[in-house]
Order: sequence, then C-alpha cells, then structure tokens
Amino acid sequence: RALERGTFYPQSEAVMVLPMPSIPGGSPTAYTLSMRKPLTALILVQAFVCFMKIMGLDFLGGLYAGIVVGLGYYALNNGMDVQILMYYGMMCLMNGVFDLVRLLDVLFKSPLPLFAAKLGVMYNLGSLAVVLAPICGGCGAYVAYKIYQDQQNGGSSLYSSQGQPASYSQGLPTHYGTSSTHKFAPFAGNGTRLGDA
Repeated sequence: RALERGTFYPQSEAVMVLPMPSIPGGSPTAYTLSMRKPLTALILVQAFVCFMKIMGLDFLGGLYAGIVVGLGYYALNNGMDVQILMYYGMMCLMNGVFDLVRLLDVLFKSPLPLFAAKLGVMYNLGSLAVVLAPICGGCGAYVAYKIYQDQQNGGSSLYSSQGQPASYSQGLPTHYGTSSTHKFAPFAGNGTRLGDA
C-alpha cells in the first residue's frame, strides 16, 4: 500500500546513484573559442577513424565513433556550445577506454604485426585507425576537461576578457605588491544635523 500511495520513497530522500558534476552553461569563454581549430582537426581525425572502423566491419565501434563525431560537429556548428562539448568529452573518454583495450588486445594477441607493407594499404590504414582511436579519445576528453575548468572559473584562469593569456598579476588590485597612487582618505566634509539644512 505504501508503494501505491507513493510514500515509500519520499521525494526529499531521493539519492543520485552516480553523482555527476554540474555541466556549465552560458556563452563560451575566449579560451573555449580559441580551441575551435584544434577541435576541428581532432574531429576530422575521429571521422577518419570512424570510416576505417566501418570499412573493417566494426559496425558497433563505427556507431560509437560516429556519435562522437556528430556531437563534436554539432558543438562546432552551434558556436562551441559548452554543454554539447561536455557530452562530447564524456563520450570521448568512454570510447577512448574501449579503444585502448582493443589496441592492447591487437598488440598482444594478434598473430599479425600491427603494420606490414606486404599486407596492403587498407590493412595498414586500419591499424593506423586502431592506434589513433584511443589517442583521439584521450585528447578529446582532455580538451573538454580544460574547457570545463575554464567555464567553472568564469574564463579568468586561462584567458583574460580581451582573449589574451592572463598573467599571474592580471585581475589583482593595483596595490597588491606594488605602490599605488590612490590613498585611502576618510570623509572630510562638514557635518550637518538633521533639521539644520
């Protein structure tokens, strides 16, 4: 009966099974926008990996790689959307772990060498994709993490508001560690009582 009435698990006592960090929103910072070209190059390499997985009849791996490429492409086309970039980074991390396991499996269990000229171009391109897949996953996750850090700090930790790298002293008051021409002066005006004006 308690289950039917909805009182067995009160809403105030609900617990998240897998705690997730808050995904920052808002407009992208200067650092996020500066990562557009490197991210574009990374997504192009990931598209090559996706194509080679499909050519190698790894359709499930190609599907996951295609989702990663699609998320990255969507983020680029929407002005470096930060939330989509976070999802992209999480997918890169998960895919990168699986691709690393596959690379180790090929290195230690395959009877064939990883690269061999006598096995043809397609074989070597497929091997190249196997090597590049975990590297791209790690790079994508790292870029998303740095963007996450920058968004959490309001863009002040890595870049200034003008889009230039922020130095250690930027954002500090003028009197911090240096002499300042502005000195504190208490109120020096004449006092006036209420009713006298």
